[in-house]
Amino acid sequence: MAPSRTTALRRALGIAPLHGLRSAGPCVTRVACGAVMAVHGVDKLVHGPDGFGAFLASLDVPAPSAVGWAVALGESLGGLFLVVGLLSRLTALLLSVHLCVALALVNTDTGFITPQQGAASGAGAEFPLVLIAGFLAVALSGPGPVALDRVLGIEGVPTAGPSGAGRRVVSTGPSAVRVSLVSGLIGGVIGAVMSAVANYLVVGMPSNAAANAANHAVSGLISGFLAGFLGLWTHLRKTGRRFAAASGEPGDRPDATLTAPPMSPASSASPVSPGSDA
Repeated sequence: MAPSRTTALRRALGIAPLHGLRSAGPCVTRVACGAVMAVHGVDKLVHGPDGFGAFLASLDVPAPSAVGWAVALGESLGGLFLVVGLLSRLTALLLSVHLCVALALVNTDTGFITPQQGAASGAGAEFPLVLIAGFLAVALSGPGPVALDRVLGIEGVPTAGPSGAGRRVVSTGPSAVRVSLVSGLIGGVIGAVMSAVANYLVVGMPSNAAANAANHAVSGLISGFLAGFLGLWTHLRKTGRRFAAASGEPGDRPDATLTAPPMSPASSASPVSPGSDA
């Protein structure tokens, strides 16, 4: 077979056009696994963590009610963090540990294939194992190109070397705008979730879902505004800048102090003219 035909066959079998999208693989895995975990956590919150706590009590888990709330909130927030790509590696590792514990408690007697009927219906080990594999892939390879970790500078931006090989990671610090936006997003989500949980504990399941959702949205908006302002203020204090430093004048920045470079002994000596006596 001619070399050109061999190359064309390899490109066709390897689906060569997709090779340029290899960096999107971790992003797809992160969003898919995070969304699944978030849905499971929200489902526990909607139906009441106390019911899940009763199930944990049947497994002899200590403090089942508190653990039920912790699992419901952890799965909801952890899944959401993965979807938006925030603290992706840490979140993926924590969720992997969580599912390993769930495997040890629930799936030891059910086997690998999910049973279709009986008391163990829907409790096979295959589903959590797939999620664990996805979480480990995110923990090892990173969140992918579209993630808040890139915006915050937690994950470095890959840059190619002179010959295209030997990629290295350059991590840049976040700007004040990025810090305020991300802080506002995190604060808004946490505020909305806390508002929903408090409303559920005091009132119960609402009859008017639209008004209840609007109430949680407003609570999240207020929390996000306060968190964004606090994040911006903390960032400016940490970097030694004032709010008036938006003009960008060098004098307002501690790292822009103009100092004369030290002179070496050779350069400080007076030059000797060719005609002078040594």
